[in-house]
Amino acid sequence: MPPRFAEKKVPPYSFAKAVGSNLSLLALGLKYFVNPNRITLDYPKEYIKLRDTYRGFIILKKAKCIGCESCARICPAAAMKMIKLQIKDPKTGKPKLKKYPVINYQRCIFCGYCVDVCPVEALYHIPVHDVVYMNLEEMKWNLEQFQVEPKSPAVGEGAPVRYVFDPERGLVKVRVEEGGGK
Repeated sequence: MPPRFAEKKVPPYSFAKAVGSNLSLLALGLKYFVNPNRITLDYPKEYIKLRDTYRGFIILKKAKCIGCESCARICPAAAMKMIKLQIKDPKTGKPKLKKYPVINYQRCIFCGYCVDVCPVEALYHIPVHDVVYMNLEEMKWNLEQFQVEPKSPAVGEGAPVRYVFDPERGLVKVRVEEGGGK
């Protein structure tokens, strides 16, 4: 037996209801347009001052690294890889291969497991997260890049701000003195 066609009843069009809905939405948009309590950040003239414990980019201290591969093994996103470099053994003077980590920031989720698991504290976080890349290949850091802390483009020219909660106004942007950790 073929299915029966059921005609759907559409409510009659109400011009007044449509105009009223549009006017209420325009009023809502106008309210948010003139509301002084916006929390928009005027980047790069302003930037959010991050705490020193912020988990931003990960940096390597090559001299401390023992090549244990713990960071690469624990990385859940497989962003950390080990490379082999030929170095001179300080005791014997002969060349030997040593492993060092490199990172691919296309994959990194900034979980910090690699920093936490490092037995000699050769990896550390810096409070920077807003570095710009022109293409995806630039996000694959080699050993030299992995040892240099990137600079935030806004820190040099912008003013540091932090958002605090005000019970009456909600989130409020306040300026932070550069020397104070607040």
